[in-house]
Amino acid sequence: MQIIQMAFPQGKTKAFTVSYDDGVRQDERLLAAMRQYGIRGTFNLNYGTLGRVGHAVIDGHDTDVSTFREEELRTMYEGQEIACHALTHKKLTEISAGTAACEVIEDRRNLERVLGRLVTGFAYPFGAYDETVLQVLRSCGIRYARTVESTHAFRLPQEFLTWHPTCHHNDEKVTELLEAFCGEPVGRDGARLFYLWGHAYEFDQRDNWERAEQIFSYVSRYEAEIWFATNGEICDYTEAFRRLEFSADGGLAVNRTALDVWLLADGRAVCVPAKETVRLN
Repeated sequence: MQIIQMAFPQGKTKAFTVSYDDGVRQDERLLAAMRQYGIRGTFNLNYGTLGRVGHAVIDGHDTDVSTFREEELRTMYEGQEIACHALTHKKLTEISAGTAACEVIEDRRNLERVLGRLVTGFAYPFGAYDETVLQVLRSCGIRYARTVESTHAFRLPQEFLTWHPTCHHNDEKVTELLEAFCGEPVGRDGARLFYLWGHAYEFDQRDNWERAEQIFSYVSRYEAEIWFATNGEICDYTEAFRRLEFSADGGLAVNRTALDVWLLADGRAVCVPAKETVRLN
């Protein structure tokens, strides 16, 4: 029987995504660097804080936390994904389930109204969640949610509502991890994902915008084998792959989803188009 492994679109074996929070105006500079190098990702916004102008002390730094206005969102984040981050950035584990549900659903409802499309992703404010919060997200139609718990690994999540990133952009191991991700071949586990996260204002705090440039320029050299995608695209694609059905002898693959899915059959890249059956041997 063949060894079947997950692959990404066009048979690529690696994916890279980023996730940045709060909709701050520093995102504009970050987005310019992302577009320069073909990087794609997800920006998690609090609808209730849009249009804010001001500073706050964060981690001991006087930080500009001004945010974009509602009417700027479509243009500013064109080509990227917008997801939820709770209406007013409340820590969801410290409020009632009903208030938490309001924070989530009102953020989602307003962002969908502004964007004219579904918004089903999330990032936990302050990284805080528990089983009650997970149930709230499920009831509000959220399909995936990012934590702040670095794995220093390249695994896809089993549970997308507790999606742990590879690392923060200021992680001391980020260069080492990037080299391992880009330079090492895919093993028996199949497809690999590097998930970077942070806040764009943190580049101001440390005056290290060159780090974004270094990270993006480095991974862009490997574009032939890396799929650059948003969080939502990776979630959709992974779920479609996991829904593939196989014959008893492993010779047939059936794709009942609306997405084309790629796999490796004994290391050979095979596309299983949407709504089709493909012979693998």
